[in-house]
Amino acid sequence: MALELDDTQAAVLLALLGLPEDTTDVQLVIDTVKDATRDPMLPPAPSEIAAAAARNGLEVVDSETLTALRRDATAGREAIAAAARQKVEATVDAAIDRGALAPSRRTAWVDLIAADSAMADVLARVDDHSVVPLAEVGHAAGVAAGRHAEDEKWVWP
Repeated sequence: MALELDDTQAAVLLALLGLPEDTTDVQLVIDTVKDATRDPMLPPAPSEIAAAAARNGLEVVDSETLTALRRDATAGREAIAAAARQKVEATVDAAIDRGALAPSRRTAWVDLIAADSAMADVLARVDDHSVVPLAEVGHAAGVAAGRHAEDEKWVWP
């Protein structure tokens, strides 16, 4: 049996379903009737939920999997942050080792570079031994040219 509606009947049906007057998609009308006649007290079937999610570019995930994904994401972010912090500390420690930074300024520079990574470049441009001299300074490494140690005389006042 074929159901045929005249223009007036079709307009009334579309108005009752809340669809635009120019709707010509029969499947849309059928789906709307199914939705309208479904018992609102019954939850939709899981397959309906999954299908609706897929139509909207979503994916249904169970709560255990979601919890595991969130936990793993948090652990990953913490690992990345720890590695970044370790890299910053290694940069500052290297500057201290080459005498470009006083050890007492370590914490300040770690915090500074953590806040602004460009400050690592500033620290890298500081000359070696410019803040803390690491080479021996202030004594003769040997005797003057042409003189011998036994020729040196100590003068006491």
